[in-house]
Amino acid sequence: MNIKTQSGLIFLATHKDQLKLHYTQRRNLIEEIKIMRKELQKEQKLTTRFRKQRDKFKAERQSLLAKAAPEIESRDSQKDLLEKLKKRRGFLRRQAQRAEGPVFKILTPTQLDQLTSVELKFHLYELEFNQQTSSLSREDEEILIEEIQRVEERIAFLEKRNEAIVADYLGNVPETKEKIEQEIAEIDQKISQEEAGRMEISEKVQQMYIRIKPLKEEEDKAHEDFVKHLQRIEELRVEIQAKQEELDALKGKIANVKKLIADETYKQVFGEIEEKIGALLKKRDEGEELTPEEQEFLMSYGHVPF
Repeated sequence: MNIKTQSGLIFLATHKDQLKLHYTQRRNLIEEIKIMRKELQKEQKLTTRFRKQRDKFKAERQSLLAKAAPEIESRDSQKDLLEKLKKRRGFLRRQAQRAEGPVFKILTPTQLDQLTSVELKFHLYELEFNQQTSSLSREDEEILIEEIQRVEERIAFLEKRNEAIVADYLGNVPETKEKIEQEIAEIDQKISQEEAGRMEISEKVQQMYIRIKPLKEEEDKAHEDFVKHLQRIEELRVEIQAKQEELDALKGKIANVKKLIADETYKQVFGEIEEKIGALLKKRDEGEELTPEEQEFLMSYGHVPF
C-alpha cells in the first residue's frame, strides 16, 4: 500500500468517525426537541386551563359586584339623607335650646370676618327668628336690624367670592319651640329608621364581599399560574428555536462531511483503478499474456490490451 492510499484511508476513517459523532448529536438534538415540544403542548394546555379558571372566577366576582351595586347605591343615598337629617336636627336643637341672656348675639368685627357664609347664614336665621318671635324694645329692634344688615352684607360679599352658600336642608324655622321639638322628634324617628335600614343593607353588602373575597383570591391565583406557564411557553419557544437552529447547522455539517467522504472515496477508488491499469499496461508492454478478464478491464477503460 502506497503512502497516498494509506493517507486516503486515514482521511476516510477520521471523517467517518466525525460523521458518526454528528449523527449522534443530531439524534440527541431531535430527542431534546421532541421532549421540549411535549412540554410546550403541556404548558399550552395549562395556560388555557388557568385562563379559563381566572375568567370564570372573574365573571362570578363581577356578577356579585353587579348585584351588590344597587345595595351600595341605596346605602350611600341613605348616608346622604342621614347627614341632611342630622344637620337639620342640629340646627333645630340650637333654636330650641337658646340660653337665657341677651335676646340676640352681636358679632364682633373679628368674628364677622372669620365666619364662613354658611356659619353667617346660621346666625342670620337666628337673628331673623328673634325678630319674628321676640318682643323687642325699639332700641333692640334697631340694633337687631343693623346686625342683620351687617351679616347680610358680609354674606353677599362672601358669595361674590364663590364661597359656599347655606345648604337647602335648613328650610324654614318653625314658629314655636313646641313645633321645633316636634320636628326634632320626627327627625329622630326618621334617623333611627334610616340607620336601621342602612345597617341592614351594610350587612348584606358585607356578606356579599365575604363571598367575593375568596373569588378574588382564586382569580388572582389562577392569573398568577396563567402568567407563570405563559412565561414558560415563551422560554420553551426560544429554547426550541435555538435547538432547531443548532440542528440545522448540524445538518449542514453532516452534508459537508458526507461530501468530503464521497469525494475522498471517489479519489480512493479511482486511484486504485489507475494503479491497476498501469500495472496491466506494464505487463502488456513487457510481453506478458493478459487474462481475458484483464483484457476486458483494460478495454472498458479505453486501453488496447495487446
